[in-house]
Amino acid sequence: MELTGSHTFEADQQTVWTLLMDPEAIAKAIPGVKELIPIEGEEMTWRAAAKVGFAALSGHYAGIIKMSEVEAPNQYRLTVNGEGQQSVISGTALIKLTYHPEKNETLVSWDAEANISGKLASLGQRLIGAGANVMSKQFFHELAKQLPTQ
Repeated sequence: MELTGSHTFEADQQTVWTLLMDPEAIAKAIPGVKELIPIEGEEMTWRAAAKVGFAALSGHYAGIIKMSEVEAPNQYRLTVNGEGQQSVISGTALIKLTYHPEKNETLVSWDAEANISGKLASLGQRLIGAGANVMSKQFFHELAKQLPTQ
């Protein structure tokens, strides 16, 4: 399943990049996250656990999140592998930042490919896509609250 989206931050690109690279900020922004723990010996890799409370997607999930192909402050790849609710979820996303100096805004856009098997796969792409869209909006809204005030 393909997922795309974007969010505009009212901040310069370096500020947004710094926020996106901060595991504590990310943990605070992910809906339902219970833990985001660095994996020793693995650069930019975390063990995650979350309790999702969105309709049929509700439940406990656990997995691994890894950042790679980092081209600061322009883009990086995010890989997620996890399981929960009798399902397995894997996916990658390319996250890109584009600065618009005339407005002092940074557009964060993503193109993702997700693979879901098990119980969640039976829900269908429309419902899963809608859930992913709601959760990504919550994530970026919470992340934006953490921007330094100017």
